[in-house]
Amino acid sequence: MSRRAKPSKTSSKLLPAILAVLIAAVGFATLMVRLEVTREGYRLSTLRDDIAKLQDENRRLRLTSAELSSHERLRTLAAQYHLAPPGRGQVVMLP
Repeated sequence: MSRRAKPSKTSSKLLPAILAVLIAAVGFATLMVRLEVTREGYRLSTLRDDIAKLQDENRRLRLTSAELSSHERLRTLAAQYHLAPPGRGQVVMLP
């Protein structure tokens, strides 16, 4: 009778271990990518809030500028400081 060769058990345990490590690595990589996407989402949301606040401040400042430079206000201030339109000969036009 011929003897049968016994299959080596190291290869049967090595393949599942390698697959388990690969699956864990892929899972960890997926988790890290999702975590980074979530972080960027929060950062984007914060930036959008900052943009909205800056736009509101810009509108407020434009309104203040328009109020301060209005003709009515400037006429009132001119009278208060005894300013008048220039008289004849006071304006010189250069060629």
